[in-house]
Amino acid sequence: MKGFRTRVFLAMTLGIILCFPGISRSEAPPPYTSIDMAKKLNQFRKEAGGAFIVPQVFQSHPGAMFVLMHAKDLNLTDKQIKKIRLIRRAMVTRSLRQIDRINKIRSRYLSLMDSRNPPLRKARNMYMKLTRLMAQATFDHVTGHIKVGKVLTQDQWAKLKTLH
Repeated sequence: MKGFRTRVFLAMTLGIILCFPGISRSEAPPPYTSIDMAKKLNQFRKEAGGAFIVPQVFQSHPGAMFVLMHAKDLNLTDKQIKKIRLIRRAMVTRSLRQIDRINKIRSRYLSLMDSRNPPLRKARNMYMKLTRLMAQATFDHVTGHIKVGKVLTQDQWAKLKTLH
């Protein structure tokens, strides 16, 4: 049973990672990224797949990374770049905190369920807390993607849709 859960988790993680544009490719950090932020982004890329529930939404709302990688194509102003970087920093920082909490609860839950006769009420409560945190992390990240879209003009948004 434990091997099955591991395989399911790995398959879900791989599927989610492949849904994120740019995550599945090993590329240098995009322009406008500090060394500290690049480290956080790399950590985020490694851990995000296990915490987000509905990554399909990210297809219609590209995030800060994608927009910054195409800053020249979109003719972003310095002010827009600065706003997008601030949104990205807040998103990644918040997501990493949430992922850390999710991983701790997931680990406790899996340990609890490893026994022959786990306490079901406690397991259910822990599972419900875990899924609520995963849903919150997903929605907070989607909100960040939408905030990035609001920084763009109508023309830039239309151009972005052709790039994505």
